[in-house]
Amino acid sequence: MEKLVVMGGDESPQEFPLVDKRMVIGRDETCDICLKDRSVSRHHATMQRVFNGYSIEDEQSTNGTRVNGNLVTKRFLKHGDLIEVGKYHLRFIAEQAPQEMDDPDRTVVLRPRDRELPQDPVSELSPTPPSAGTTTLQEEAIVPLQSSEPTVETSTDTPAAHQPRVRFLSGENVGEEKVIDRAFFSVGNPGGDLVLINQRQTGFFLLKVGGEHPPLINGEPIKAGGVELQNGDRIDLGELSLEFVN
Repeated sequence: MEKLVVMGGDESPQEFPLVDKRMVIGRDETCDICLKDRSVSRHHATMQRVFNGYSIEDEQSTNGTRVNGNLVTKRFLKHGDLIEVGKYHLRFIAEQAPQEMDDPDRTVVLRPRDRELPQDPVSELSPTPPSAGTTTLQEEAIVPLQSSEPTVETSTDTPAAHQPRVRFLSGENVGEEKVIDRAFFSVGNPGGDLVLINQRQTGFFLLKVGGEHPPLINGEPIKAGGVELQNGDRIDLGELSLEFVN
């Protein structure tokens, strides 16, 4: 279960389990997490459950809401994030094993396409071809080393074209492409029209987060719970148009 650990000045730390889908942080006594200090607005911010995690959204507070020192309007939280609300510091704790956490800020490591082994690994590694009597021994020593390379690599020579991405068809970034490198990849204005591309085990799903203009996929409204993206799908968000490339 996720929780917030609240620290404020000389006060003892308090723990607030995040048990509801929506929890309000503020000075008002009706708030789920009540912080009684004038530096906190009556309804300062809202915690909202999103899939297996939480986001925080500032409710136009007087002093603003910060996450890890950055002023935010809306932000998906990851384990260990430090939230500043007035004079208080709130540590977000996700009590799950690291491999089970759905971390929106974690970079998704994509498996590069399988590379073909050299036709002649011996001659490629050695400028002098081995003699006929030693070829078998050298190949037996080299091939296991080739096959023991890790499946996932971090080298930068993997073409971006092999990774899922969005291509901007309109707007100030027209013609540009952005690689979908996070489990939660947002597009739009954090304070307005915003959509989310969520990478799941079964594929990529498009979801509406907020804004006045309902996003469209191939001219149709997004269904509740999101819609699975296919290669070539067109996403329209207000005046912004994108293409999903996979």
